[in-house]
Amino acid sequence: MTTTLLVSLIGLALFDSLNPSLFVALLYLLLTLRSVLRILSYIAGVLVVNYFGGLLLLVGVQETIGRLLENLGNEALFGIQFLLGMVLVIFGFLFKATGKSAHDIAKKLRSTKPVHTFLLGMAVMLNEITSALPYFGAIERIIQTRLGTIGNLLALTAYNDVFSLPLFGFLALFVAYGQRFISQVDRVTQPVMIWTVRIIKHGSVVLGIVLILDTVMFFITGAGLIEW
Repeated sequence: MTTTLLVSLIGLALFDSLNPSLFVALLYLLLTLRSVLRILSYIAGVLVVNYFGGLLLLVGVQETIGRLLENLGNEALFGIQFLLGMVLVIFGFLFKATGKSAHDIAKKLRSTKPVHTFLLGMAVMLNEITSALPYFGAIERIIQTRLGTIGNLLALTAYNDVFSLPLFGFLALFVAYGQRFISQVDRVTQPVMIWTVRIIKHGSVVLGIVLILDTVMFFITGAGLIEW
């Protein structure tokens, strides 16, 4: 795995991990369940869907995308990059938080069994598939690098390890501070929601503009900063 790919995966995974819905679900579990096992099962559900979904996507489209990219010239590839940049900019301007508060979601919890919190994690992740653009970008980078089977598995593992860091971070705070952290959850929830929404919103716009400018640079100078 090259340094360039690793840096790309880390950046995309960190951006992907800033998902308000994942945080809200985790925070209401902290409010209602107060169980490390149940929180771990929720995170496991999230990662199972994210990892194996990525694996299926990687295996299913690798050959098709690989052949497509080989047959396309740089002009077409940078054209696709330009369209992607436009999509990100539009998404950033239109993005609005629609998640409910931790208390609202907590009221709908019907079971505290770990198997149900595991399924909850899976359901939350499946519900967020439409916002998985960074993951799709990471998979495209992996395909481009041609790592082989073991390399692909390691790359997906690295991505999901970074993706899960914020979730395990909250769990670590819960384990370290217990009831003191629980008492502060409501106070923590609002800043987390506000800042994650801002980062997603403005980060999408900034990334989109970078892709657009890079495309313009390619058509003017014949070389872009991003290598295809």
